[in-house]
Amino acid sequence: MAIEAHKCNQPECKGFVLIENADFDLKDIPLDEKYGCYAFDRPHCSECGKEFLVVPHYIVIEVNDKDFSEWEQIESTCMTQFERRQRELKMLSS
Repeated sequence: MAIEAHKCNQPECKGFVLIENADFDLKDIPLDEKYGCYAFDRPHCSECGKEFLVVPHYIVIEVNDKDFSEWEQIESTCMTQFERRQRELKMLSS
């Protein structure tokens, strides 16, 4: 199992977008029915819930319009940062 973490790109959001890439099959990439493109997954931010796409170029992007003329790659991070943030949120809620 390989889990990747990416920082959410929403202003003021400290959340993460997690993807598990162990099962990605480059020979059989599914067509995303919502966006009409090839995408492995449609993960969400751990805090704000914003949806992203994991596309075959092996990056996580935010789609700003349905014809993909505007998109932005979000920043990659590490699981340690995600776990640190989860502990921080747990302490704040206690």
